[in-house]
Amino acid sequence: MLEQESQSEAISKWMNKSEQDKILSNSMHGSPELKYDEKIHYLGEFKERVIRLLTKKQIEEHSIYPEIIDALKDKRSVKMIINGSIASYFSGKYENLARELGKPCKVISNPKFKGEVGLVVVGNDAVDIEEINVIDRETRLSKLGLPKALINAAGKKICSHCLEKVIHADPSEAINYKKLTRLDRFLGDRCEACRNKG
Repeated sequence: MLEQESQSEAISKWMNKSEQDKILSNSMHGSPELKYDEKIHYLGEFKERVIRLLTKKQIEEHSIYPEIIDALKDKRSVKMIINGSIASYFSGKYENLARELGKPCKVISNPKFKGEVGLVVVGNDAVDIEEINVIDRETRLSKLGLPKALINAAGKKICSHCLEKVIHADPSEAINYKKLTRLDRFLGDRCEACRNKG
């Protein structure tokens, strides 16, 4: 509420300036921008347009968050923006995901960006989603009863028994695991989750 009042006050002051003062102010400081502080936090976008958001730390995990897949499939989503301060080694999986789902993806580097926002999926208009943050994967899967060793085996090969546990807890998480085959076992590979129990 306080932010809206200060925004209204700034607009009122601007409207009361003479044309000459407006031109002078624009040439010295650039055009006034609405909700500037909000936009530098949400990678250049208004918060009300954000459908889902990941932190830099979440992007650097080996797994893909299913919530981002759902957000990209949302009919209101028009693009994905990734913070350019994140190494492409980590962000590449999300760039590929956006491409596969037919959504444009921009990587924007701006030293003025503040906070830990690493990725946003946005719409053209206000979507007014109350909870845009995605709960971190380990917390969510722990609440569903998966052991830490299995959660941390994302991106690696696991046995069919462990894969069934994942699918039972959250079917959308299956994309983050590879099934251990007979050939893998013959070649000496073991289930990462079973190996790291303890």
